[in-house]
Amino acid sequence: MTIGTTSGSSEITVLIVDDDPVVTTALRAQVNRVPGFKVIGIAHTGRAALAAAVRFAPRLILLDLHLPDLPGLEVAHQLRRPNQPPADVIVISGKKEAGAVRAAMQRGAIYYLIKPTRMGTLEQALSRYAAAVDQFAATETMDEQQEIDRIFRSLHLDQAARPKSISPETEQTVLDALETAGADLSANEVAEAVGISRATARRYLEYLSDRGHVEVGLRYGPKGRPQHRYWISTT
Repeated sequence: MTIGTTSGSSEITVLIVDDDPVVTTALRAQVNRVPGFKVIGIAHTGRAALAAAVRFAPRLILLDLHLPDLPGLEVAHQLRRPNQPPADVIVISGKKEAGAVRAAMQRGAIYYLIKPTRMGTLEQALSRYAAAVDQFAATETMDEQQEIDRIFRSLHLDQAARPKSISPETEQTVLDALETAGADLSANEVAEAVGISRATARRYLEYLSDRGHVEVGLRYGPKGRPQHRYWISTT
């Protein structure tokens, strides 16, 4: 993962690698519509992709796994070699097998999108990536595990599907409170830690639980009354 490297430009430059010109044309249009991203190159073969990565030094590469000359996974592997400029890879493929996804991750892919990719899905993934880039740019040294967790979490939080009643700032504050506690908390305890009402804390906790970022369980108090407890998901 090379998200933290800088390229001297505020724009995130993108190289698209796919053997289908129709797909690359559509992806170019989709990426260029996302603020802060710019497509600087397109390659239709694996060898052309490796050459373009050296020539353009993109920050991000959108990579298909089915290429006419080299397997996409081999391209991903070669992109990690020292003679290649550092770049992050998001795989976009029609392969849905768990083995293909796992292999892509093992070769450094930070995300895996299934074809055909809808604009909203791609925009969501790019927005997550941009959020991680911004956090790295703002932090030179990671003094706490919590700071590292926040960056990795930003790659998986669903920005596009967040309801209007859920603000990203409060969402992150609630997650930070649970992370800092290092133990399960009730909605009341989260509300006190964050400085919000119990109802608001419960709404955010339920939202995060639905998204899989927080787990919830029941604990019985001294009077036998069950209480919902929340903690950061580890799965």
